[in-house]
Amino acid sequence: MTDCYIYDHVRTPRGKGKATGALHHITPLQLATQVLQGIRDRNDLDTGLVDDLVLGCVAPVGEQGADIARIAAL
Repeated sequence: MTDCYIYDHVRTPRGKGKATGALHHITPLQLATQVLQGIRDRNDLDTGLVDDLVLGCVAPVGEQGADIARIAAL
């Protein structure tokens, strides 16, 4: 068994899911990418050493349904 480290956790902001909602201009991919970059930056994390990533998506529909965790990590 290898060692496992939990560096941080983050929850994204929530907004009304409509065309005029507070987050309507941010795509799910942009939001997830901002979260991952924030975790990397505030923990001075060398991403070359990361073997695995766990990222959840509560409502995988539309743009979120396209394996958002994998796409954001890449």
